[in-house]
Amino acid sequence: MTAPSKCCGPDKRDGFLPLDALYEILLRLPAKELCRLRAVCRPWRALLSDPRFIAAHAARHPGPLIVAGYHPLHWDSSSLFHIMDLSGQVLKLFPKMEVWQSNEWVISAQLDLVCITKGRSCILHNPATGSFFALPEGYAEEHSAETQDAHNCGHLIACGQVASTGQYKVLRVIDTFFYEQTLWLCEVFTLGSGSDARWRGKRAAPGDIDSRCRSRVSIKGPGPIRIASFDLGTEDWRPTLQGPAINSRSLMDLWFLMDFEEGLWVKQYSIQHKMSFEQDEFSVYPFLVLNDGRILTFIGIRGLLRIYDPRTSTYTDVADIGMRGDIVRHVTLTWAS
Repeated sequence: MTAPSKCCGPDKRDGFLPLDALYEILLRLPAKELCRLRAVCRPWRALLSDPRFIAAHAARHPGPLIVAGYHPLHWDSSSLFHIMDLSGQVLKLFPKMEVWQSNEWVISAQLDLVCITKGRSCILHNPATGSFFALPEGYAEEHSAETQDAHNCGHLIACGQVASTGQYKVLRVIDTFFYEQTLWLCEVFTLGSGSDARWRGKRAAPGDIDSRCRSRVSIKGPGPIRIASFDLGTEDWRPTLQGPAINSRSLMDLWFLMDFEEGLWVKQYSIQHKMSFEQDEFSVYPFLVLNDGRILTFIGIRGLLRIYDPRTSTYTDVADIGMRGDIVRHVTLTWAS
């Protein structure tokens, strides 16, 4: 789409750039930056407010998509998960697999891969290409003694990419009861590792990992939250990171980690709760900060996806996926034609 000259006055140069060049540059910027640039001058404000520019920018910057999974006890639905946009529109439904009709469920989604599990079996699924990759069953040879009773083992799984090599790896943390104590075993698998594809046992986690769905990287214990960090490059645990102090139960503060080595946290948002206990709105989770500064939140007990605008201190309901639903992760997918 070319820049129409009449959308921002006569066709002339604004500063050192012709209007069509300025148009193309502004199209590349995120929405949050464009909101600030509206104050530069009247021609820029007119351009950025033009419906044709807004439509072109939206097409150039599609928003993140949401993976909404269902608990295995959600028997009244044949859907394993679905993908929807930020307006709540369901773009694609993914039914339960034919061979796993009763108990499979989605536990995570990273790097645009959805992890589906049933018992000891795990499959990585790429919704954009439709491809599946089955992770090896069983446990690492190094953990053969601790995992003899597989029925006592639980799993936390996460995918990641090593920046230096580009390799994709899967981290699995296993909690098992061994000789009257709980162990948190750690295993790593490298995707595309060929004939040597197996889980490799690594050093155990540096504490008791909180296994709740939304706290899977935190370590249990008194005092401030401690966060476990695993380096996929060295395949070892990094020093435990101490989280920021929680000062108020009536505020939801969003802290951003600016320097891992120094443990520097900066509070960028502080949201006043307007929760209704009568409507089960007392478990609110911040989920994603959008490019325009709005914050995607999820009310777990109600299964309600809601967007908070810090500029107006208002909430907008996006979608209700029900009490047995769960927002797993946001993804950015390029659909195969």
